[in-house]
Amino acid sequence: MLASSANWAPSYSAAISSFARSQCRRLTPLASRRLFSSTRCAFTDDSQQRPKSVAILGGGITGLSAAWYMTKFAPAVPVTVFEKSSRLGGWLRSKRVEYDGGSVLFEEGPRTLRSWSIPGLATIDMIRQLRLENELGYVSQTSPASQNRFIYYADRLNKLPIDVRSAIPTLFRHPLLRGSVAKSLLEPFRESRPDELKDETVGSFFSRRFSPKIAQNVISAVLHGIYAGDVDRLSAKSLFPAFWKFEDFYGSIFRGMIDNNRLAQEQDVAIQHELVPHNNEFIRERLAKSSVYFFKNGIETLSLALTKELEKSPNVTIKTSSDVSGLRYSPQNSQLPFEIRGTAQKFSHVISTLFAPVTNSLLPENLRIPALAEIEAVTVQVVNLYFRSDNILPVEGFGYLLPKSLPEAANPHKALGVIFDSCSLKQHTDTGTSVTVMFGGHYWNGRTSYPSDVEAVEMARDLLRQHLNVTDAPLATNVALNKNCIPQYYVGHDERIDQARDALKKNFGGRLSVAGNSYAGVGVNVCVNSARNTVKGMLKDGDFTGLEGLGSELRWVKRQ
Repeated sequence: MLASSANWAPSYSAAISSFARSQCRRLTPLASRRLFSSTRCAFTDDSQQRPKSVAILGGGITGLSAAWYMTKFAPAVPVTVFEKSSRLGGWLRSKRVEYDGGSVLFEEGPRTLRSWSIPGLATIDMIRQLRLENELGYVSQTSPASQNRFIYYADRLNKLPIDVRSAIPTLFRHPLLRGSVAKSLLEPFRESRPDELKDETVGSFFSRRFSPKIAQNVISAVLHGIYAGDVDRLSAKSLFPAFWKFEDFYGSIFRGMIDNNRLAQEQDVAIQHELVPHNNEFIRERLAKSSVYFFKNGIETLSLALTKELEKSPNVTIKTSSDVSGLRYSPQNSQLPFEIRGTAQKFSHVISTLFAPVTNSLLPENLRIPALAEIEAVTVQVVNLYFRSDNILPVEGFGYLLPKSLPEAANPHKALGVIFDSCSLKQHTDTGTSVTVMFGGHYWNGRTSYPSDVEAVEMARDLLRQHLNVTDAPLATNVALNKNCIPQYYVGHDERIDQARDALKKNFGGRLSVAGNSYAGVGVNVCVNSARNTVKGMLKDGDFTGLEGLGSELRWVKRQ
C-alpha cells in the first residue's frame, strides 16, 4: 500500500473499521489460555525442531522486523538476513530533493500509518521499544486532511462523508450514489448468498448487496488507493472478511454493522490482549485524537532504526547485495536441513518475506508450491511534485482517488489517486505545495515497458491541470517505479492460502515459514504484525508456516 490509503474508506467501511478495532470484552478462561500462552513454552517434546539458526530472506520492513523480533524472543539463536539489493527497507524510501532555495522530503512508498488498527499495535509497540516517539508527527482527526477525502467523478471532486451521521443528509443528492440509495437501503431484506458461492469479486459482492454504482464509483476508488487493484477481480472474502461474515451470521451487512460489538477475529483479540496494556498510555495521550501518524524525517526512519538496532545485535548478520539463487533442503539432516545454494551456509529454519512467487522459485523443483506461484502483484509509478506556491490546490484535504468507472477522457493516463502531502505531512515542507500522483496498478497488467521519468512527470502535470487547474511548473520532482509492489488477492485467495499452508507443512515440516504482504493484507502495519506472528509461531509450534489463522483457519469469537 504505497500511500497508506486504507484511510480512504467511506462511512460504511469506517463502521467496519470501528468493529475491527474495538476490544473483545470477555473470553472463556479456556479460550484465553489457548490464545495468550507464552512464547517460550514450546518444543518441550521435540528438541530437534527448535530453531538453531534462522535465515531470513528479504531485508524489507517484514524481514527487518522478523530479525528484530528474533532478537527479542530468541536472542541466543543466530539469524542471517539476506537482501538482494544494496539497501535495506524495501518499499520504505524517503528521499530529500534539493531545489533552488531549499529542499523537500518525498516519500516513494508508504507515508502515513493508521493511528489505531489491530495490526498497527505491533508497529506502535516496536516504535516505542526503538524509542522513536519523538520522531513522530500526527494528523488530527479534526484537520482538513482527516475530514476531507475526495473521489474524482463527473469532472469534479466529491467529498466523502467521514461517518454515517454526516452521510445521511447528502445520500440522495451525492453524485457518486445518485440513483442507488433506495436500492442500498433494501440491503437488510435481500437474500443471503447461496451456500455454493464460496467467493466472489468485490464488485459483484457490493453490487449484489448494495448497488453497482457503489461498487464501481466508490469501492473501486477505495481499492485503487489500498491495493491499486481491480474491483472486478479482487476477492470479497479476503478483502472484506467482516462483511462476508456479517452476511453469514446476520444475513445482512447493515445488521452486522449495527451489532458490530459482538464479533471479533480471534487473532485480533490475542494481539490486543498482549499489546494494549503495555501501550495504552501512549495510545491515549498521543494517538487517540489523530487519524494517522507519520515520521517527521520520513518513514524510512523506521527501517533505519531497525537496521541500527540489528547491527548492534551479536546474533544477527545482515548480508546486502546478496542474491539468493535457491534453497537446498535435506530433511535427513534434522539439525540444519536448509542450505543456501552456492554457499556452504546451512540453517535449521528459513523465514521468507519475499513476494510469494519469488519464494516459490527458490524452492527445490520437486517441492515447489503452485498456490504461491499463482499470487500476482501490480506495479505502481509514484510521481512526487513540489510547487513554490502555498495555494495552488482548490481544496484542503488528504487527496482524491479515481474510480474505475471514469471514462477514458477523464483519466487518460490511468491514474489511481493523488495525495496532498503538504496538507497531511506538513513537516516535510515548511512552505509550498507537495503532491504525489500514483499511476498504473491493475491498469498496467501485462505491460513490459513503462513511462520514463520525464514522461511520468508530464503525465502528472497533465492530470493536475485537467482535474485541479494547476498550471504552475514544479520546482522539484521525483519518480519511483515500484515493480510488483502490491500483491493482489484475486477470487480464490483464501483457497490458495489453505493450499500453500498444507504444502508448506507437508514439504518442510515447519522448517520454512512465510511472512509479508502476499498473504493477509498490505501496508507497513500488516507487514510488521506478520513478522511478529511468524517469529512467535515458529518459536512456539514445530509445524508452523506463517499462514495459520488465515483462509479457512480464520476464526471469529463472540463477545459476551
